[in-house]
Formats: sequence, structure tokens, C-alpha cells
Amino acid sequence: MEFTHGGDIYRNPAEYDFSVNINPLGMPEKSLEAAQQAILSCSAYPDWRGEKLCGALAEAEGVRAENILLGNGAAELIYALCFCLRPKKGLIPVPSFGEYESALLAAGGVPVFENLREENNFCPEAGLVKAVTEEIDVLFLCNPNNPTGSLTDRELLVKTAQKCEETGTYFCLDECFLPFVEREGELTMKGMLEAFPHLIVLRAFTKVYGMPGLRLGYAMTANKELLAGMRACMQPWNTSIPAQAAGLEALRDENWLARTRQLIGREREYLRKELSAGLAERIYPSSANFIFFKSRNDLKERLMHEKVLIRSCSNYRNLTEGYFRIGIRTHEENRELVRRWKRAAGECR
Repeated sequence: MEFTHGGDIYRNPAEYDFSVNINPLGMPEKSLEAAQQAILSCSAYPDWRGEKLCGALAEAEGVRAENILLGNGAAELIYALCFCLRPKKGLIPVPSFGEYESALLAAGGVPVFENLREENNFCPEAGLVKAVTEEIDVLFLCNPNNPTGSLTDRELLVKTAQKCEETGTYFCLDECFLPFVEREGELTMKGMLEAFPHLIVLRAFTKVYGMPGLRLGYAMTANKELLAGMRACMQPWNTSIPAQAAGLEALRDENWLARTRQLIGREREYLRKELSAGLAERIYPSSANFIFFKSRNDLKERLMHEKVLIRSCSNYRNLTEGYFRIGIRTHEENRELVRRWKRAAGECR
């Protein structure tokens, strides 16, 4: 299977990787220390339920510990959901994260696509609610969306969840990028789990805590039967001792989200200003830790010559050549990206 995501530095060697959307601060120092120390405990099996981490997550997220299921990244939970439900049809607003479609197909389902309109900056609209029918077994929605960074407002999320309850459609809401958003508390649906039994909220330590190599995510739902079914579709001991230890320490860092949001907000504006000065044809509004834009079709190849890796979005449904995504990095890295970009475009002597 061809790998179509960003971050493939093993076959695309580069000095700067802007193809991934990971926290530029990296992993919290205490998490790194905890993961290193936990290696000494790896002669034992990890806790297959991850009770300590689930307890800490329950306190941090304001949900019940028994409503949380750990995963080897959010991706494992997406596949577990599909293998548990065996949906005949799944609805996906596109463009969006490709693993929703892959998981549906792997479980024998048929993806149904709701094309998001470019003239509305690829934001979900009221038509999404109408697209949820009794024939749709599961809906996947990413908020903020990947790769566009667009937000779905809370009113539309609630209406969608209500429609899903009426039609018996499971609503998988991917909030992995929501912690980067200042208004996270106003937008998250994790407080609505009891009201909507068909709602599943996904989150991960991958992006905001900078630990993609450790693979740690979690699902939240009040549907105990669904959680049991998903667990039955997953291998035991799926989250390692170092991953669980790193997650625990990450949740204890009270300043991490504030520092992250401050950095992302500042650097997002810097990059938008630089890109709008002739580097990109069109820049789309983003609330996440990445920027989605249009540029010349060969931009990725030109930047690869400059040893900079960016994410081409041409393989996303509802997109074509010329759409790209760059992760927001530190100021020094972002300045170097701009410098090399200008050189690649022939604008820098």
C-alpha cells in the first residue's frame, strides 16, 4: 500500500519537514523523561486498560473514566470503530483525513462523500445535516478539518448530532486538532456524550503533545456497548508502557496548551503574511496548527530541491493538483522555510 500521508522522512530526506502538523514545541520534557524511564519497566506487559491514564484523562476532559478507550493513535480507534460497526455506508465530508475512507473500505463499507465548497472555504454547511439519512450508518467529521483547518460551528455540530440520533447514525467527531484552538471549550462536544449516545469523540496525544512515534490516542463515548465492541476489535496491550507514561506526564503540564496556542497563533500570522506576499495564490482560513493554500503545481518538487518537505494535498478527495498544507513550526524554522521558498521561486538572490 502506498503511503499517502505527510511525514515520510524515511523516503524523502529533508532538512526541514513541514509536511506534518505536529506541535513545534515537540514533546513535553517530563513526558520524554517518563517515556525513557518507562523503558526499564518493559519486561512487564502494559496495563491493557490503561487505568491510570484513563483516570487522568477523565479529570482533564471532564468525562467518566469508563467512557474512555485508549488506542494506538487515533487511527487505530477509527479502524476499530469500523470493524465493530461493519457499516454498509459511511458519510465523509471531503476533503478530509483519508483514513476514514480507508477504514470504511477495510470493514466492507461504502463511503459516501459530501463535497465541501471551495467558495465557502471548504467549511461544512447545513447540507451536511440533510445528508445524514437512515441509510448512513456512520458519519466522520474532523473539527478543525484536516487538511483545510476549517472549523465547524457548535450549532451545526449539535444539529448534526441530533439528526444522527434520529437516524441511528453513529457520529465520529475527530477533535485531534481542537486543543490548538483558543475557543476549544466553546466548540468541543465531549460534554454532550450523555445526551447523544451515538456520538464518539476522538482525540490524541500525537499532535498537540508532539509524540507521533509513541502512538497514543483515545475515544470518548457514553455508549458502553460500542466501547466494548471496539475493544473486542483491537489487540490487547495496544498502548505501550512508555506511551502511557508519557501521556500521564503530558496531562500534568498545566502550561503546555497555553504556550502552544500562543506560539501557533503568532507564527500562523507570520506565515500568512509571508505567503500572501506572492508565495501563494490563495490562503484559506485555518484555526489549526497548519496552513492550507494554493500555489504552483510543482511547489513540492521545487522545495524538495531546497531540502524542505511540504504536504501536497492532491490525493485528497475533492482536491486537485496545486493544493498544499504546511505545518506551523518555530519562528526560526518558519523563516528558513520562507527564505528557501523564495529562493526556489527565483525571488531571492
